[in-house]
Amino acid sequence: MTSHLQGVSKGLVAKRILSTMQERGDLLDFVLCVGDDRSDEDMFEVIMTAARGMSLQPEAEVFACTVGRKPSKAKYYLDDPADIVRLVQGLANVSDDDQTHAPPLAAATAAATVPR
Repeated sequence: MTSHLQGVSKGLVAKRILSTMQERGDLLDFVLCVGDDRSDEDMFEVIMTAARGMSLQPEAEVFACTVGRKPSKAKYYLDDPADIVRLVQGLANVSDDDQTHAPPLAAATAAATVPR
């Protein structure tokens, strides 16, 4: 069971975070958004819209991933929760290796995600 405040959704929260950061002049250059059910779809829509707008840096890497193969507004999917762990571990490894000119972060996420 999921409970939430009436009128508050993950999409609204994502929009508020992006708006606040934009007002401060702190535009994100990387967004990873992962969810597994209907309540995540509004969040995916906000993130993908932000990728096409001015809420993020122009070169921002944006990955909206749903868990499981199903219709979704997310651009990518992960087969199961274990893939989320592998994805985050891969991102951490690339981040750790960044000091030695590792390949772009997109390479790590591409290895763990599958386009829809």
